[in-house]
Amino acid sequence: MRSTVRNGLAAAAITAAGLTALAPSAAAQPSMYNPVITPCNHLFRTPLGAPRPGTDVYWSPFGTSGIVCYHWGTGMPDFYQRDPWGNWHDMNELTPGHFFYALPTSTVPDQATWG
Repeated sequence: MRSTVRNGLAAAAITAAGLTALAPSAAAQPSMYNPVITPCNHLFRTPLGAPRPGTDVYWSPFGTSGIVCYHWGTGMPDFYQRDPWGNWHDMNELTPGHFFYALPTSTVPDQATWG
């Protein structure tokens, strides 16, 4: 009887270990529980800058430095900019292709890991 129980527990442990090894890693893709930020200054230009394909205009007193893409699993990133004092500001798209600096600060990017 004991060997049957022992064999059953061993089989269950091996099955659980095998399924765990085959399960996808939670850190593989951004999610609302594991957001990721990446630098993305290259996606924006200032209003006075020369037009470049694939860039949007960003109206900010700090230019286009310190911009990050915040990925949280929706497929569409949110954009934030870090000011010279280290505060994060949300970037709002008020008209298509025109993003504007938001004055209130945010702590949302602090919850993410760099990707």
